[in-house]
Amino acid sequence: MDPANMEKNANPETGANTVRWMKIVLFGLGGVFVVVGLIRQWPILGETYMQFIEGKGYLSLMLGLIMIVLGFSVRLFVDGEENN
Repeated sequence: MDPANMEKNANPETGANTVRWMKIVLFGLGGVFVVVGLIRQWPILGETYMQFIEGKGYLSLMLGLIMIVLGFSVRLFVDGEENN
């Protein structure tokens, strides 16, 4: 069977479900990482910028924020792949 025909015959609702689940996973994991990062960085007030960057929770905080942004833009990435 031709792969091009398989893509045309694919159920469009399946793609929507996949996008929805990807958003849920990215938002969920991103939220967890942000919360863990904030807990590990506590107290944020009174620190200089360099102390904040060198803190224990900085990487998990940034990873969580990146995952949340990817959750917002997951539809753009998936639709971009389908159009090519």
